[in-house]
Amino acid sequence: MTLEQAKAIVDGLGGKAAGHLIRAEDWNALVSVLGAYGAQIEALDTGLQGVQADVAALATEVQAAIAELAARVVPLEGLDEVVARIDAETAPLRENYLLRVSTTNEHYLVGQVAELVFTATALDGGPLPEPRPWLDIVTTWGRLRAVPGFIVRENAEENALAVQFNNAGQVRVQLRSHFTKGITASTEAAFAGVLQAQAGNSGKTVMRVLQEAASPQDPEAQMAFRSISTMYEGNRSVRGFADAYIDQYTGGRIIGGISLNPGEWRHYRATVMAFAKPDAVATSPDPTRGVATIQVNFREWIPNWSFGHIDWVDPVLPDWSRLLDVHIRVPDLVHRMVSELDKRATDAGVLGRIRDMKALEKAANVINPGNDTLMQHGKAMMQGALQMQFATGFADTGVAAGYARQAGVTQQVSQTAKAAQDTALDAATAKQAVTVLENRVKAAEQTGKEISAGLRSLGDGINKIDVVQVADLGSRLNAINASLSGLASRIR
Repeated sequence: MTLEQAKAIVDGLGGKAAGHLIRAEDWNALVSVLGAYGAQIEALDTGLQGVQADVAALATEVQAAIAELAARVVPLEGLDEVVARIDAETAPLRENYLLRVSTTNEHYLVGQVAELVFTATALDGGPLPEPRPWLDIVTTWGRLRAVPGFIVRENAEENALAVQFNNAGQVRVQLRSHFTKGITASTEAAFAGVLQAQAGNSGKTVMRVLQEAASPQDPEAQMAFRSISTMYEGNRSVRGFADAYIDQYTGGRIIGGISLNPGEWRHYRATVMAFAKPDAVATSPDPTRGVATIQVNFREWIPNWSFGHIDWVDPVLPDWSRLLDVHIRVPDLVHRMVSELDKRATDAGVLGRIRDMKALEKAANVINPGNDTLMQHGKAMMQGALQMQFATGFADTGVAAGYARQAGVTQQVSQTAKAAQDTALDAATAKQAVTVLENRVKAAEQTGKEISAGLRSLGDGINKIDVVQVADLGSRLNAINASLSGLASRIR
């Protein structure tokens, strides 16, 4: 029986008036209720004993915990001193800055400028202290320039900067290609406009085509290169940037200075590192207060375009062929062609001059001089001058002009040497004749001496002849002659 049931029975038994009988079933019900109450009381007593045991155990645990806590509290009684010591030890660390760097893109084309934004705050996010700190920035590749409006210290190579943070806690710098040393911001801006131009009839900008093309040989990339060539020929600022860029890229040896894989793009990954410090005083022992790094990728395309531009001689070849045909027989052919190259370079640019030289070489190679010695000489001189110029790799015409001057001097020396040789030959012939004459004179002198000696000997012999003996000898010879005549007649 539950307590609820017992309570219901008790409620039913209550409310009796005087004289009412207590029936047996009512009495039995009352007794059962009392039994139920007794059972519940016994159960409560048992539960109470369990609770008392639990309370005792809990009290023991609480006492142990209190004792342990008391043991821990004792060391904390010197907490203020510990906190003060930690505060003193970490004070230099709290002087550091939170330095972050960001840029709008990760990938750029050479000719574009990547702007890097460095932002610094105190560790708690508050503003930087005064005086405003400085930021040393170094790049592994490329050239750095601070955005106008900042206090900056530059270096000669343009690969490192020291810039003071502005009031907003920022430093803004521009990163551009490594081969733009000394090129002004205005010239760079003019060249950047090339990338925004339309690439032929592709419906895309040059920049988009060069970013999306898988290879420099892609048809749209070649179309973009033709558009760039048109702008190069028509804009002095574009020519100035491209000529200076390719000169630095090749180390001054524009002709044959660099070999390219025409089927692949070349990329440069620049790592830019920044170090924040309280001041820019070299003798200050202040440590670095913040460090940040970022990597930016540049795709190279200018050499691919420029080398294709100088090899595309079709637009200028006919004019050089005509000029060469007109002047091929003149003695100063190379000088005239060099003067024409230099004159045209004013408007054609350095790359245009190289293209003109290649066109001139091609025009000279196809000339057939036949037996015309003047044409043979002119062709050989022109080819030799251009080959010497190309061998140096330089874009000017100084070597070709020097070759022409040297050839002229050599020709003059050759002519003078030939005249001297002829004179020497005449002198040698005369000397030989004189030598023969001298030998003959000497022989005549010897013969004369021998004749003189013979005459002297003959004179001595004549002086020794006796006249009587000579007369007797004559008589004897006549007798012999007569005898011989008689003998001859008998023989006949």
